[in-house]
Amino acid sequence: MDELRTALELATDEELHHLTQLLFSRKFNPLDYWYTPQPSAIRSQNRDRQIKSIEARFRFLAADGVTVLRRRTGGLTYRQVLFQVGEFLKIPCATHLETTEIEAEIFLSLTNRAWEKLPRAEQRVLLEKVRRSLAETMLPEALPPQLQHDPLKILVKGGSTLVISGVLKALLMRQIAQQFARYFITRQATQAGTTGLSSLVLAQMGRRGLTQTAVRYGLTRNLVGVVVPALWGWFLADLGWRAIATNYGRIIPMIVTLAQIRLTREPLPAL
Repeated sequence: MDELRTALELATDEELHHLTQLLFSRKFNPLDYWYTPQPSAIRSQNRDRQIKSIEARFRFLAADGVTVLRRRTGGLTYRQVLFQVGEFLKIPCATHLETTEIEAEIFLSLTNRAWEKLPRAEQRVLLEKVRRSLAETMLPEALPPQLQHDPLKILVKGGSTLVISGVLKALLMRQIAQQFARYFITRQATQAGTTGLSSLVLAQMGRRGLTQTAVRYGLTRNLVGVVVPALWGWFLADLGWRAIATNYGRIIPMIVTLAQIRLTREPLPAL
């Protein structure tokens, strides 16, 4: 199963436009200006072609320099990318997990990092929203004792370490994903001083609340050292290599977006 493709097919047209902007916008990479089409050109394609373009671009940005030079980016699987990102972010991902479970573990870890950055008062508000949402949901079984009073402990423990059924785990993560997304969208809109922004802009702002810590770390690691070499030869060689190296600053937000889409829209496992 191609888990990258299945998540993209669940995305709305607005979400595909957001991912297109994320992956194809022109930034620091020289290749963005020489070989990368404009986001508007990708958005003008029909839906199926746009999804294929996003898939190819994601694999190109996720590939390391050697894979790019060998022109084998098309053979890079979504599972390989997830393990690579897990290693980059120091998130333990067991090899026996399903690909979608690895994606969920990365989502939970990044959500936990965003949670830890919140002030205590905002943490209490968000925790209460998740509790209320779960109380209004028909659960297939009782929550484990360690999650009954604080369901957000799953962020710290990770979904793979809790002994609960697949249905309950999926339902719990769906509620957390929905409440966090709504919370950060509302929070970002309030900080912007307006509620009249489009749903696409609000969604983009909300996602940044979940990924800002990891993305900043990724961008720092991608850019650090570019101006360090004293000789122009080393500088150009380093810049050239970074132009084809893994771009964590773009692929991590996309993984978070795909995880949110999958968690909130895929059918729950059967009882």
